[in-house]
Amino acid sequence: MTAKERLLERAPDWTEEQAVRALRAVEGDSSIDEWGDLAAVHDISTTETMRRLAAEEQAAGRKPW
Repeated sequence: MTAKERLLERAPDWTEEQAVRALRAVEGDSSIDEWGDLAAVHDISTTETMRRLAAEEQAAGRKPW
């Protein structure tokens, strides 16, 4: 039995949540899961980290990069 055949055999018993996860996986959208879209959190934390690093460099007498 092929993977496609096994998938079609299992699909009738899937919940809506399982179907949504499967579609996301197929469509390549792995950034959103049961926790939500973490891309915005990642962007904010990266920006904040870079700002703090620049401030530390400046406080140490180095030019900001």
